Amino acid sequence: MSLPRGHVLFTTAILAAALAAVAAGILTWVIHGRRPAEPDLPQDYRHLVNPLPQDGVTRNNGMRIVLNKGCAACHGAHADGRGPAAKKLTPAPADFATGTVLQEHSDAWLFWRISEGKHGTAMPRWDGVLTEKERWEVISFLRSLQE
Repeated sequence: MSLPRGHVLFTTAILAAALAAVAAGILTWVIHGRRPAEPDLPQDYRHLVNPLPQDGVTRNNGMRIVLNKGCAACHGAHADGRGPAAKKLTPAPADFATGTVLQEHSDAWLFWRISEGKHGTAMPRWDGVLTEKERWEVISFLRSLQE
């Protein structure tokens, strides 16, 4: 007994969709699963907390630093990773406006990353360029993007 043609086509379509989903999952794992893990936050940074008041003045100072001291060239005026230099960078700069970096990392981790930069990327070391206060102000501004 043979199945109706419509039933065979429907079953074939379901199997094709399932195989496509499996292939997409494998591709996602290959692209994302093999990325090197972020190094652990160095001991010297683990105890740090943002000492600045989380107010409009601090956030506005942080926004001015992002716009005027070089951060926006890569991360963009809206901290969305779409600055004028971003198109030429691999990996792309972090998107703080809609990405997951802020949810996944502490202020201490952000301070470390801004201070020390990120090896193997275009993210430079800002320690010695920005004062400690300025780095914390940038973090306050970035955190305000979540609100």
